[in-house]
Amino acid sequence: MPFSRLLPRTQKTSLLLVSIGAISALLAVVVVQTFYFSRQPVVQNVNYTELHALTTDAAVKSLSVEGELMMIEKVDGTRVQAIVTNAVAQQEIISVFEGKKLPVAFSPMQPGRLASALNWIIALLSLGVIGFVGWRLYASMSGGHGDFELTDASGAQTATFNDVAGVDEAKNELAETIEFLRDPQRFGRLGGRAPRGILMSGPPGTGKTLLARAAAHEANVPFLSVSGSSFQEKFAGLGAARVRRLFTRARKLAPCVVFIDEIDALGRRRGRSGDSASADQDQTLNQLLIEMDGFKQLEGVVVIASTNRPDILDSALTRPGRFDREITVNLADARGREEILRVHARKLTLAPDLELNWIARGTPGFSGADLANLLNEAAIAATRHNADSVCREHVEYARDKILMGAERHGFMMDEEERYATAVHEAGHVAVGVDVKHGDPIHKVSILPRGRALGVTQSLPERDRLMKKREYLEDQIALLLGGRAAEQILLETMTAGASNDIERAVEIARKMVSEFGMSPLGPIHLGKPEDPHSQSLLDRVEHATNDIINAQMARACEIVEARRDEIMQLTAGLMERDTLDSDEIQECFGIKSASRAA
Repeated sequence: MPFSRLLPRTQKTSLLLVSIGAISALLAVVVVQTFYFSRQPVVQNVNYTELHALTTDAAVKSLSVEGELMMIEKVDGTRVQAIVTNAVAQQEIISVFEGKKLPVAFSPMQPGRLASALNWIIALLSLGVIGFVGWRLYASMSGGHGDFELTDASGAQTATFNDVAGVDEAKNELAETIEFLRDPQRFGRLGGRAPRGILMSGPPGTGKTLLARAAAHEANVPFLSVSGSSFQEKFAGLGAARVRRLFTRARKLAPCVVFIDEIDALGRRRGRSGDSASADQDQTLNQLLIEMDGFKQLEGVVVIASTNRPDILDSALTRPGRFDREITVNLADARGREEILRVHARKLTLAPDLELNWIARGTPGFSGADLANLLNEAAIAATRHNADSVCREHVEYARDKILMGAERHGFMMDEEERYATAVHEAGHVAVGVDVKHGDPIHKVSILPRGRALGVTQSLPERDRLMKKREYLEDQIALLLGGRAAEQILLETMTAGASNDIERAVEIARKMVSEFGMSPLGPIHLGKPEDPHSQSLLDRVEHATNDIINAQMARACEIVEARRDEIMQLTAGLMERDTLDSDEIQECFGIKSASRAA
């Protein structure tokens, strides 16, 4: 891992500038030193005998003695040196030069001022760089700076509770806790205390982080936010140190709110394995448990955490006293979706005839993030078409793109493959029209979308909080309708039904092994790694196959009975590629789409 990953973002720039400056200074010293020594004349090394022979040469100019080093300079500027350790031998050479009245110089053994200065500068700069890097590493391993974001009481967050819709229960829980921090005397007059922790769980995109940002704005108290993954680093003990520092700062700022996003990265169950990484993560979690409810009680500090996986959290973390309240942020119903759409539509120009209630009814199962993306895609489509406002057709286009994938206009199929795809999709439609407990068919298309060559879209009329056995059986029959049409009308089979079969088998297996909707009775296999007898597994497979085969036979009966309508629908698809619900009902002679739930 690069060293820069250990440092907070706010100080990486300063460290980079200091490092560049230090490296530039070292390079400058090296260049100067190299330039200085490169200007010195070349010196030839000889032995004592050769050096003594030069004393008789008339071309010698001077003698320089530096300790045991004796150097003779000639008239042409060349230099010859030798190491002479014997004092008598040195005196003999010196006497020859004195006899010829040539200059003899004795130099001290210490280096010159420039060389000494360069050596000291290099040493000091090296120590400075090493010291700075070590100090920053120690500061980072001790908790560092900027591991969490601090929002002061002035409220730097722009989101408010007015921007959060469709999760009224969660808003009320958070609003009560925030009010407790604002006025503890009011709520504590009967001996009650503020919740120490609030755990928000739910599917992705339901607004958990947005709720926390809104709470930061509404609290009017300091707000510390941190992600669960920021406590995990390369060095052991770093996560626990950051937890201690976070709560030390929180106690100093009390009353305040601490928000830990995606706490499942920090609070997973302990003892999963014996490796060092799991041991360090367990140590970090232990420190969090101590800080939230240890000997040092938190006063005026509320911890808010969010996760998509509450099932993997350690039980010691989720108990009362640490997280006193667990708020489930579920997908919104039709009324909640309308409120969410109203929030996201504030900045959009909508057509007068576009009703948000219509969009909400047609988007069951959409999260808040999905609805925001839906309106954004519709606005982009309206802009691309140079429209003055977002209309129904733009919302329809965006919904189809999200649910079925983008159209692949550049993908060309030959007529035989188009016809096979049309028959396959018409088989889905025929079963979907005939069943009584399924969702109405909204649209069918043989335009390639995403990885599919054709798509049949069912749109629920309402939110289904529970699914009956009849509904699941109808879903399986609908999925197998395409294969049934291939077998009966095309008298062959294609690989295009592979995904349909996979989804049908998955539903059937859940009916047997989880929902107890089979002759085997109420059984539950649990996780794949749980031990089970082979006999039970075989019976589950047989019961699953029985459901699949029964619904396959049912789909074949429907296709055989609806042969003429299927051929009419196939002709319409070959001509127009896509048919909506009204055109589908016309092919099957249906005037009103009434369905029993």
